[in-house]
Amino acid sequence: MKPTSEQEAILDSRGRVIRINARAGTGKTTTLLMLAEKHPDKRALYLVFNRKAREAAQKQFPTSVQVHTVHSLAYRREGYRWKENLGVFSPVDMLPAFGREKAAHHLAGISHQYLTYFLNSQHTRLESAVEDFYRHLSPELKPFFEKQAGRIIQACRDIATVWNRREKPCPHDFYLKLFHKSGQFHQELDRYDLILVDEAQDLSPIMLHALQGCRRRIVLVGDSHQQIYSFRYATDAMERLACDEDFHLTLSFRFGSAIAELASLFIQEAKQEKKFHISGNPEKSSCVSLSPVQPSRTGTASRAILTRTNLALFSKAIQLRSEGKSFHFERDLQHVLFRTLDVYWLSRGQKDRIRDVFIGSFASFGQLEDYAESMGDFPLTGMAQIVKRHGHDAFPALVFEMSDLARGRTTSETPKDITLSTIHTAKGQQYDEVTIDVDIAENISAAAQHESPQYEEEINIAYVAFTRAVQRLHLPSAFQRLLTVRWKDYLAGFMDQPAPKKPGFFRRSPKPAGHKGKL
Repeated sequence: MKPTSEQEAILDSRGRVIRINARAGTGKTTTLLMLAEKHPDKRALYLVFNRKAREAAQKQFPTSVQVHTVHSLAYRREGYRWKENLGVFSPVDMLPAFGREKAAHHLAGISHQYLTYFLNSQHTRLESAVEDFYRHLSPELKPFFEKQAGRIIQACRDIATVWNRREKPCPHDFYLKLFHKSGQFHQELDRYDLILVDEAQDLSPIMLHALQGCRRRIVLVGDSHQQIYSFRYATDAMERLACDEDFHLTLSFRFGSAIAELASLFIQEAKQEKKFHISGNPEKSSCVSLSPVQPSRTGTASRAILTRTNLALFSKAIQLRSEGKSFHFERDLQHVLFRTLDVYWLSRGQKDRIRDVFIGSFASFGQLEDYAESMGDFPLTGMAQIVKRHGHDAFPALVFEMSDLARGRTTSETPKDITLSTIHTAKGQQYDEVTIDVDIAENISAAAQHESPQYEEEINIAYVAFTRAVQRLHLPSAFQRLLTVRWKDYLAGFMDQPAPKKPGFFRRSPKPAGHKGKL
């Protein structure tokens, strides 16, 4: 593949630490592959975000490049020692430390959050992480944490001691912490000549700290506008790591000008970044419509409906089911589905049917709701919302039917047609046709109305959603009620055009009134 002028500049760079701001679909993996192939004599490490990305990269990159997630890198030196003692860490593991006292669930929940943060931080002592963790708490939880910090730290120390003695299974983050604390992380990075870091906008603090101490050549690739994992305490290395040279990849190979214009204007107006721009692929035709239409049937084209929350995902699945439309989920949701079923049993007072120990520890559905809301436990809040909206007598049968779909099994011979996914699951994916669910616009509106610090991440989530589309993108009309006059005028142009005359025809994006040249 012939490099673009932007890629040529990157290949010719000489800086020790370089930063590549890569817009959605602009060929960041291809660019890193070109870099690796240009330096076959260099021992290279490619750090990727998850296992799926690792497996894909291992098939593409030359053998001179080692491909790892941060956990697989740690496993080779430290994690293998714990392979017989690995398990899941959840708030229920912290409950015994607080007995039957009134605030036990909140103490267990915040202790779980604190220890999770510590294990992924650069701090070497539990006490030293207090100040940084405090910044991540909601105003409602800060006084509670200040008052109970001593007990929380002791509970965390006790369970870490139990893990260290191999008396209970430990999470993967535990051996990652040991890997870092022992200095092995820095030593491992120093074994390579070239370190390529993907999704640099979503690094864990522990990984950022290791990179800050590394003296090898580092290439960071990411897009700050795709940072959507703050709930995992991710940090933006694109902003935090000092760099010698800055580069940009702005030509998207994924979609044409219509989607590129929409995404560009969205970031310009939502974040007041007037210079932000994506160029569409001149060899691809893409269209945008302002209507909540379902994806059309167009041969073998891939079609997806993307939602912000699991509640919207579940509701959309029920809707498609009632309409007799074939669909499947992007990922296996069985764990979420059966936890939701346990919440349903709690709401019905049938605690003997609950399998999840933490859910079963609540005295009532109302107590679980109060905990989830006050702790900012969005997954649990979503499960409670699903039960409140759809928890009728047939709910258990519905969960089992959805579980079959989640495993990729259907009782129908109709080919799976529409992919259902949340934005977080769809990140890194692309589909020929994408319908955006209204809950994405609703979350932006709510964050703006309450001046929430989550507002910028909600914008990023919508941007990620828009840029999953290759050919056709459908937006709900609720997006026209957001942002600035310029944005509203732009979307109003869709409403001024005549309705499509036949299925499969989509209106191209208009220019706003008075617009000249490129956005």
